[in-house]
Amino acid sequence: DASSAAMNLVLLGMRGMAVNLLWMDLDQQKDMKRWAEMQATTESIVRLQPHYEKVWDFNGWNLAYNTSAEWDAVPDRYYWVKQGAKFLKRGVERNKRSTELHYRTGKVIQHKIGYADEAADYRRYFLSDPDPAYEGKPDLVINPEGKDNFLEGKRWFELACERELSRPQHILDRSLFRATPARCQFDYAQALQKDGKFGEGTREAWDQARKDWTEGYGREIFHALIGSEESDIRLEMTDEEIKQIASTPDDEQRVRKAVDAYQKMTNYRYWRMRAYAEAEPETAEAHRAIFEAKQAYKAQEFDNARNAAYRGMEGFDKLLKSPEYEMLTDEDLLCEECLLAWKIWDDIYQVAGEKIPDDYPLKWLVELKQGNDQLMANVNKQFKRLFLENR
Repeated sequence: DASSAAMNLVLLGMRGMAVNLLWMDLDQQKDMKRWAEMQATTESIVRLQPHYEKVWDFNGWNLAYNTSAEWDAVPDRYYWVKQGAKFLKRGVERNKRSTELHYRTGKVIQHKIGYADEAADYRRYFLSDPDPAYEGKPDLVINPEGKDNFLEGKRWFELACERELSRPQHILDRSLFRATPARCQFDYAQALQKDGKFGEGTREAWDQARKDWTEGYGREIFHALIGSEESDIRLEMTDEEIKQIASTPDDEQRVRKAVDAYQKMTNYRYWRMRAYAEAEPETAEAHRAIFEAKQAYKAQEFDNARNAAYRGMEGFDKLLKSPEYEMLTDEDLLCEECLLAWKIWDDIYQVAGEKIPDDYPLKWLVELKQGNDQLMANVNKQFKRLFLENR
């Protein structure tokens, strides 16, 4: 970049001092909420340090997470989230071999847009920008193909994984880093259900998640160190495959131990089980029933809401009691959905002044999770939002 090179030449040996002063200014401007000055200072810093990846990483994160939180209107917050993603993308263009900047860009698009409190609005804006200049279309700088944010995040994580093969990253353990594209596919499938979509497209999304997890990620080779011994393993290995690479019984035991340790670290068995469980027709119907319960509750159709919630509770009670799927009780998001259905069902009984039955589906799960303060807080937060929308 010509202007960047010129600035560095003019400063001669004073570049380090200039950069330090600019960083001090940036920190002060952030505290004083002088956003326009912050942008100008950031531009000066990147001209002086265009290949220092932490500059792009920190300032992209700062725009997307900190600056956006200072605004009241959701469209204004989204604007700054976009600015963070765009800034990181510029960093990628200046550092094309960077593994970590590709990952950070994907993280903002996947996590900040998909999991913020404003996620429902952000995900909609990602496909139809609220700025009139875009005429109801996406901002092509961050969403060039008009994809769902989780699928666009997946694309960035795939690019990061491609670069990781030649340029190692220092963000996550390699086995967790390589899982990110497949995890985005899981996020996408779950988001479709949350949006009330339960048709063939959602089933295909879950099937693709299963393939990405077991046939893609699960077949990658990882160099595992167990104690002082080393093994090349895959997370998806049959007994026969383990025996083939083991030369002795001790070797076989060591490989099994390594596979088990890595499967636990990446939660591999849970996500494999979840993908198969979501392929069950009864699971889709249980999700649909809970979605209908929420919609009926908001519309004050309380009999319909109670009946739909009960159907969803019955469906998940049957699923979670199945021996092959009992591990799903450890997954907070799924449990939150189940407990929200119970909360709606329970609330309608209490408001009506009717006696709550002594036994009901998922009673055991309610009792099991009562001690999980974080999970119950999330359930109560979701219910409160429904309650306020209902009123």
